[in-house]
Amino acid sequence: MAAFYDAWVGREEQIVAELTAALALQPRRRGDALALLVDGAVAHVAAYYEHKSRLADRDVVAALDPRWLNPIERTFLWAWGWKPALMFRFVESVGVGLRLEQRRALEELRGATAVAEREVDLQVAAVQESLAGPRVLAALRRQPLRNGEAEDAVAVVGRSLRVLLAAADALRDRTLRGVVGLLATDQAGAVVAAMLRFHLGVRRAGRDWSSGHGAQRRA
Repeated sequence: MAAFYDAWVGREEQIVAELTAALALQPRRRGDALALLVDGAVAHVAAYYEHKSRLADRDVVAALDPRWLNPIERTFLWAWGWKPALMFRFVESVGVGLRLEQRRALEELRGATAVAEREVDLQVAAVQESLAGPRVLAALRRQPLRNGEAEDAVAVVGRSLRVLLAAADALRDRTLRGVVGLLATDQAGAVVAAMLRFHLGVRRAGRDWSSGHGAQRRA
């Protein structure tokens, strides 16, 4: 996953450069190029979720412990990824001129996203509590352990976490596509570029922080 992520971030830098160049052109010169770049950026983000999903199918614990992210990136984690509501912050930060109907639609989407986030929070909490539930604790406390009993109990929790990871990533993807779908091409390009720039900035900050602290430890 680490090798994939490094290559994925490299591609993200190229996408940001292409979006920035397209947005700098006069509107009449952009043609369909900007729309294709926005679609490509959305597909790029989806590719990350798809790759992580395949990892989770093989090893859910590895997918839930994203060691390919640096410490600063991990501070932004919500349900093992970016919080969907951040998308609305990017819309606000770019300051694209929104029509009244766009504002209303975005507020409706924001509300629906908040409800879905709370549902995921509740489900994650329930699964975490189940790790300390009677079945798991009884299996772990019993001596000697029955063959596979503890593993079976924990596996049930693991399957639940796998479902929640998929649900959280689906909400992230759905929110991104929902926001983009409510915006004009120029607006969507600016918002998507802001989102990707923010991630790259967090990535760089975490890399620099890790390098500095690594040097301090070696001193």
